[in-house]
Amino acid sequence: MTQEQLIQQALSALAHFGVREVCIAAGARNAPLIAALLTSPGIKIWNFFEERSAAFFALGRMIVDRKPVAVVTTSGTAAAECLPAVIEAHYQGLPLFVLTADRPKSYRGSGAPQAIEQHHLFGVYAQMLGDWDVTDESLAMYQTTDDRPRHLNVCLDEPLETNIIGVDFSRAQTPVLEARTHACSLDCDLVLASGMHPADAKEAAPMLAKLGAPIVAEATSNLHHFRDLQPLLIPGGERALQSAKPTHVLRLGAVPSWRWWRDLESQPKIRVTNITRSGFSGLARKEEVVTLPWEAVKSAQCPAACASCGILRFEPELEKFEQSEPNWMRKLIEVIPARSRVFLGNSLPIRELNLALKSAQPGVDFFANRGANGIDGLVSTFLGVSASHREECWLIVGDLSTLYDLAAPWVIAQMDHPKLRIVVINNGGGKIFSRVNSLRALSEKSLAVIENRHELGFEPWAQMWGMEYVQTDDASDLVDLLHVPIVIEIRPNPLQTEAFWKDWQRPVIRPR
Repeated sequence: MTQEQLIQQALSALAHFGVREVCIAAGARNAPLIAALLTSPGIKIWNFFEERSAAFFALGRMIVDRKPVAVVTTSGTAAAECLPAVIEAHYQGLPLFVLTADRPKSYRGSGAPQAIEQHHLFGVYAQMLGDWDVTDESLAMYQTTDDRPRHLNVCLDEPLETNIIGVDFSRAQTPVLEARTHACSLDCDLVLASGMHPADAKEAAPMLAKLGAPIVAEATSNLHHFRDLQPLLIPGGERALQSAKPTHVLRLGAVPSWRWWRDLESQPKIRVTNITRSGFSGLARKEEVVTLPWEAVKSAQCPAACASCGILRFEPELEKFEQSEPNWMRKLIEVIPARSRVFLGNSLPIRELNLALKSAQPGVDFFANRGANGIDGLVSTFLGVSASHREECWLIVGDLSTLYDLAAPWVIAQMDHPKLRIVVINNGGGKIFSRVNSLRALSEKSLAVIENRHELGFEPWAQMWGMEYVQTDDASDLVDLLHVPIVIEIRPNPLQTEAFWKDWQRPVIRPR
């Protein structure tokens, strides 16, 4: 087996699984792979200087276009940098392909430079397609059928051959998966919806209208576009859910962010049916929990509606708390133009924006990383989500999440996208922890450490990457922004934010 044959086989594997975009982070060991890719027709190449951003950018590309994207790394810890994005892709059910260059198998266990144990590096989070070396007589590739991350490890010895002809990706045949069918009968009296691609939301809307059950939907459900669903959509989120007394809950899409969902763990009498592409139930309990493939949306039978679950509607009075974080979400949503893409960060932004969703303009689509719910790689994922959209693209993210991903804007120069708006909600640390009940007994000193409090600003970061910068306390400054990438820093009033949540979290009292 020659090095050229090995590399061509690896690229053929990418093409076979439908990869048409590759994010490369160059090094010496993967230089032969990159050189071959650069001669390959039918493949879009994105260039990164580090692997973590590359992998999360690839994740963003898959979130919106729903096609496999590959990341190509060199050997050693460079490959390990992909693990966070691989985990997120695993829990979102996305086919991230990681092609790692490695030193020959004979180096394993030696501690030689850049020789780590790369085979099965991602454990349960990626399907190992192959571990190939030029000494192998044949190159077996394990077959996979579901949309999960895949890992192919290719061992290359020196001298590294860089004069290799690639493969024609445009002529590759990809396997066609048989459409699954799953008949089911739904008699639920409450629907929770979160994390659905706009195309999935469009597919689910007729079934939900026929079902007629009340719907508590997060912004990322993308159900707010449909006129037929407006009477069924219940505002108020977590507060409204506190009033609900359902017997059977239908969850569509990703796992919701609400605490109410987590509390279903201790309520086994409430049946839960999940219809999701990820395949995960989002609950540890097994009793009265069923998880169905997304195809069940098309074949679901909806009998006569059950008795009302008694849910109440609550409209937050955001304007009373002018400079609070939740009201800033309302003001942002009001200035984000129609047909924009909005990517929401974890943890507070996604929860707070759900309260302001009524203000969204027509055709605004929402996305988020709600697989493992982490705060790393969010800027890079947003840029991946934005790359194929020519209208405005907005990221609403916290300060700590931004600090996690400072290298992300490297790829902006390759995007030719002038309408990127990165909104950093800078509240000086991770304020989500101050709302966790089990942490409220901590001393002020301990809480300061856990929140990672700081006094940093983001203007130097914007300058570093050549982006415009705005810090404002007036949302009118964000209307008709320049057609250039902009970092927008907002510093909400912490006292008003605390006052809002104190008012909003008061116990629900049912009217007589």
